[in-house]
Amino acid sequence: ILQHSNNLGAAWVGNVVGAKNLRGYFINFGFGDKLGVDLEGEDTGIIRALSEWRDIDLATASFGQGISATPLQVVMAFSAIANDGVLMKPFLVEKIIDESGRVITKFEPKVLKKVISKSSAKTMVEMLTSAVSGGEAKFFVSEKYLVAGKTGTAQIPIEGKYDPNKTNATFVGFLPKGKKFVMLVKLEEPKTSVYASETAVPVWMDISESLAAYYRIPPDR
Repeated sequence: ILQHSNNLGAAWVGNVVGAKNLRGYFINFGFGDKLGVDLEGEDTGIIRALSEWRDIDLATASFGQGISATPLQVVMAFSAIANDGVLMKPFLVEKIIDESGRVITKFEPKVLKKVISKSSAKTMVEMLTSAVSGGEAKFFVSEKYLVAGKTGTAQIPIEGKYDPNKTNATFVGFLPKGKKFVMLVKLEEPKTSVYASETAVPVWMDISESLAAYYRIPPDR
């Protein structure tokens, strides 16, 4: 299902999980609320109340329509998968110093919650790695590093309907053998192709190889 971005299969999984549990996972991973990053203008995304969900809403939410999430929320959710199921609070500023160089405030990593078990996180890493190596993006993946990630080719909502000809192309992922970063690349209405596997993925791979060199992560392929 992940390799082929199969919406029908995702809807089947959503039906097995159920609306209450699926929505609960969205909330636990930080969707529908602010994560509290130290930056103005953070949005919550939209996860509607369970009482508003119909059967069709469960099906579409399973593959990402009818809900919305910010890029930061998606990155943090993937970070939790990479981090053995632990969701962290994001922050930008490491420390605040005065004119003399004295540290006034220092910000430390903060755990928000455990969202899935360590074993489930490991399973997800394996699935996401297979999704990249054997999925739609396999022709554009890095030749140096294994990558765990997922494409997102999202139709754009306009006046309550999804435009059939316009998409936002996204790829989010990390290096499972060197978990120094999680990165999301989003292209709004790309012209060369509507598919993320042909647009966002090559950009992500180029940037990730530069980051890997910066972090001195040795190649693993």
